[in-house]
Amino acid sequence: MAQQGPTLPYDTAWALITLTSAPDETDLVRAWANLNPERAPGVHYDQWCELSHTEQHHRRQWLHRHGHSPIQLLRLDTELIKSAGIRVIDWGSPHAGD
Repeated sequence: MAQQGPTLPYDTAWALITLTSAPDETDLVRAWANLNPERAPGVHYDQWCELSHTEQHHRRQWLHRHGHSPIQLLRLDTELIKSAGIRVIDWGSPHAGD
C-alpha cells in the first residue's frame, strides 16, 4: 500500500493480498465486494502527466528497480480482479501521451 500510493485504499489492498496469498478465499473477497460494490470494477490506470514531479520521480525510481508497479508485481489476472468486483487504480505508463 505504501508503495502504490494514495490511490490504493486499505480495503482494496486487503482484497488484492487475499486473492494473491489465499486464492481459495476468492469467494470471501467476492462476498465483501458485493457488500461494498464498486463502479466499474477492474484495473484502471491513472494519468502519468497529471502526477506531481515528485510522484513521477518516485515511480521512475521504483520502475527502474522493480520493472513493474506494485500492483503488477502481485501477478494477479486482471479478469480475476474484475470478476471479484474490485476496482484498482494502477500506475499509468510514463510514456502515455508522449
